Amino acid sequence: MSDPVSQLKSKVDLLEFTVADQAKKLQDKDSLLQSCYQVIADLNQQLKLAKARQFGRSAESFADPNAPTQDHLFDEAEILELMGDLAGLVQTAAEAAASDDETKVQVPAHERTIHRGKRQPLPAYLARVETVYELSPEELIGPNGECFEPIGFETYEQLNVIPQEIYVLLHKRMKYAVKGLEELGVRTARMPFQIIPKSIASAGLLAHIAQAKYQHHLPLYRQEQIWKELEIDLPRASPSRWMLEVGQKLQPLIDLIFKSIKSTGYVHADETAVTVLKNKKSGVDSYKGYMWVYTNDQGSIYDFRTSRAGRHPQEMLSDFEGYLQVDGYAGYNAPCSNPKIIEVGCMAHVRRKFTDIQKAAGKGAKLPVVEQVLKQIQALYKIESEAKEHDLSPEEIYKIRQEQAKPILEKLALYLQDIKPKTPPKGLLGKAVTYALNHWIVVSRYIDDGRLDIDNNAAERCVKPFAVGRKNWLFSGTAESAKASGNIFSLIESAKIHDLKIFDYLSYVFEQLPMADTEEKLAALLPIKAKEHLPKIKQSENKNPIQKDPA
Repeated sequence: MSDPVSQLKSKVDLLEFTVADQAKKLQDKDSLLQSCYQVIADLNQQLKLAKARQFGRSAESFADPNAPTQDHLFDEAEILELMGDLAGLVQTAAEAAASDDETKVQVPAHERTIHRGKRQPLPAYLARVETVYELSPEELIGPNGECFEPIGFETYEQLNVIPQEIYVLLHKRMKYAVKGLEELGVRTARMPFQIIPKSIASAGLLAHIAQAKYQHHLPLYRQEQIWKELEIDLPRASPSRWMLEVGQKLQPLIDLIFKSIKSTGYVHADETAVTVLKNKKSGVDSYKGYMWVYTNDQGSIYDFRTSRAGRHPQEMLSDFEGYLQVDGYAGYNAPCSNPKIIEVGCMAHVRRKFTDIQKAAGKGAKLPVVEQVLKQIQALYKIESEAKEHDLSPEEIYKIRQEQAKPILEKLALYLQDIKPKTPPKGLLGKAVTYALNHWIVVSRYIDDGRLDIDNNAAERCVKPFAVGRKNWLFSGTAESAKASGNIFSLIESAKIHDLKIFDYLSYVFEQLPMADTEEKLAALLPIKAKEHLPKIKQSENKNPIQKDPA
């Protein structure tokens, strides 16, 4: 029989072991519960952010909650006067409430000036059609037989519109022969080369269709309906075929625009998805392709590729030397691995991560860390805004960035490094801090050269018109048509950069491209060169702009 003391000791040891085991299990459950709470909090943030993106404002502006209000902008005398009026109204209302009888309170009226803005004059190049209004002979006689004579007139202009002016270009090629000498044959006059030979589509019609689809985002099936209203049978298959052929023939000009873009040594790049219906190689009904965008002050290029792989920008920029400004997408690591290419990041993407936290938290939420970061970023953008406002040179911008922006960037980097260990890594704040620190070297690199932008918004602005169009025409039929569409987009967006009228420029290119058989002639079609031939506002060719239409 064992010793009672030993038995008791064994039971105590067992109980201690059981308590320790239960404590460990409880601790594990508490850890699991905390993890679940954190996951729920993260998912809740993501849900709020998704709702804010879907239904809220898209602006990323930051309003400092500690900034002074605009109450002090009112004139003190006006405030005192308003307070006196308010006190009088309150006293009158109180007296009326104390009386048994109904009393009418007269509220003092006030005037408000509505500023509608100044009406701009109508362009001088537009034709004027005059309508003259005259008094009848009876109305020109005074009460005692006086006779009124003209002393001048008042003018009032209205803008009128005549729907599309459509006409047929009838080309007659004269034929010549020598009578009695049939052996000499017949000679026929030549006509200019056409961008689409033997087609009913003129350069003007092609420009109109391209502008409607790629600038005004009007799909071809809607254009077909418009042509039907004009009693013209133009099935969408024909314009679709024309745009494909025109887009393919633009390739040499697009290559030249891209060459001029790369020659500057500074390029913005971005990419966006596009659905393509047919892929004969894989046999699928549709797949997701990507439109890669390259832009600067020389022009914009939209290059369609079948995937988002980094080899595509690497191939396009294989001969490029200089700065490449991009967002944080890992696909740009491939071109930036080239030692001749210097990657520049995007401060707007860093800011967006923190503004997303504000959107997820909702109005009135106290977010001191987020507010502190956004306040510093706002200070950086203020420096850029002032530099742009004063039209500073790149050298002057470099100097002011080194003096003002560099200390802010250094302070902000230290602040982010300090708060990172204290922030849950999977929450929106943790992700924002991690993103900023992981890209901090390239994001802050813009201060090294006065030519560089603080963000990649130039490329994002180029993506926007394509994204708007994509919502309307939804997809491309084939990879070839997507490539052709990218070329036409490139031409239109490059013309916008140089302030050219899109229809005039497209018509000019479509007319001259068939004759551009040398690189010199092709270079003359570049947007920067076309400005010499195409003014920003095309003057009216009407030789008699004033026509009279008596009332």
